Amino acid sequence: MRTALYIRVSTREQTEGFSISAQKRQLAAYCESQGWEVVGYYVEEGVSAKNTNRPELKRMMSHIENGLIDCVLVYKLDRLTRSVLDLYNLLQKFEENNCKFKSATEVYDTTSAIGRMFITLVASFAQFERERLAERVSMGMEQMTREGKWKGGEPGYGHRYINNEFVIVEDEASNLRLMYDWYLSGMSDNKIARELRKRNITTRGGAEWSEAHVRYSLTNPKNKGELRYGVKKGEDKQFTIEKVYPAIVSEETFDRSMEIRKSRRTFHGKQATSDYYFSGILTCSRCGKTFKGHTTKVKGERQKSYMCLGKRDHQCDMPTISERIVEHNFLNKLNEYVFEEKRFKVNEKEVMSDDQNELIKSLKKELKKIKDRRKKWQYAWANEMLNDEEFQARMKEEQMNENDINKKLNELNIEEPKVMDDDFIEVINNAASNWSKLEPLNKKQLIQIMIDKIIIERVESKKVLDRVNILEIVFN
Repeated sequence: MRTALYIRVSTREQTEGFSISAQKRQLAAYCESQGWEVVGYYVEEGVSAKNTNRPELKRMMSHIENGLIDCVLVYKLDRLTRSVLDLYNLLQKFEENNCKFKSATEVYDTTSAIGRMFITLVASFAQFERERLAERVSMGMEQMTREGKWKGGEPGYGHRYINNEFVIVEDEASNLRLMYDWYLSGMSDNKIARELRKRNITTRGGAEWSEAHVRYSLTNPKNKGELRYGVKKGEDKQFTIEKVYPAIVSEETFDRSMEIRKSRRTFHGKQATSDYYFSGILTCSRCGKTFKGHTTKVKGERQKSYMCLGKRDHQCDMPTISERIVEHNFLNKLNEYVFEEKRFKVNEKEVMSDDQNELIKSLKKELKKIKDRRKKWQYAWANEMLNDEEFQARMKEEQMNENDINKKLNELNIEEPKVMDDDFIEVINNAASNWSKLEPLNKKQLIQIMIDKIIIERVESKKVLDRVNILEIVFN
């Protein structure tokens, strides 16, 4: 069997007497005892085994690939490599070229069944090594992100990374601001992409804008200054660091666009951007299906109405209902909600003593302070103003404080009332009061953001506007 003798010694090992001549003598004697033919010596002097970038190893591998070697013999496994992953890759190359591997002083031997079983073990260790490497890289990337440092790659449309800092690309940023304006005015991602193509505005790479590209660009929090990490790793591993990028749009603009996007998720196509305010929101009390906008012409004028999808499919007898009737009863119902909620809050305050009210307010203020402090600790830790131990200690302390406050609230038998907060009541009140002044698309956006569904029933009445009964409004 044509055998290659691979011999390696580092500078330190030479001083310790682990010499090239000693390895050569041992390996030559082993070949003689086995009746193997020595076809070459591949000697690395003063070279580390930290990687496979070694001249003699490369020369030997070339000879193996050319079919000149049947077996590689080493004195010990660590002469060839100290890395399980490198060993696995080398052994694969050996096997691909029908070349065996043998250690003169160990059981590592691919010329026997036991030796081949060793390859399987090495493969499993190599996989483990790969996973550990990926984990270390991932941890390093995550830590860089937490520190607000750029982890490499392309920052994305609107920003560039120059001289260790992010800067705004003004022409791209101008396009992004225009896209946000369009989206907030009611345009869909698809319509925005079409408008960009119409204006011959391309992506940074010169490609035409697509619906998916618009969606990705508008939902990237870097546009409001935040660096995000872990988008593809699952929600539990996602986090963002504030004030890393110079903001292209305000936080209010970005968050508003995301609220509208969320409200549109259950709607599709024209349903999301048409001027049918209640399309997909109105829900039939008879069959449970939603209503779809429907247009008829009366004396040449457009009249909007809503048809139950169950009726369209011949599964329901709910009549078609005019938008004018729905709108009238919807506003009345909103005013009822505002009145009832305010009356409830007055009664709630009357039941509780002044001392209880003050204590509750005080405890809730403390809960809010804890929440704010947690954000500060996270920011301080991300910017290396706190080490891991200090961060964990502070977060643990805040958790204990929060538990104590919640315990006190429970001892008072105080439960959070299932009512709307004051801000939301004010939003409803303003919506009802200013409804007539809003543009059609603004009305639709407002409904989509505020309301999940409106359950209605058609009733008989002499008054046309009273022919709908709104049974319930379910708010988001």
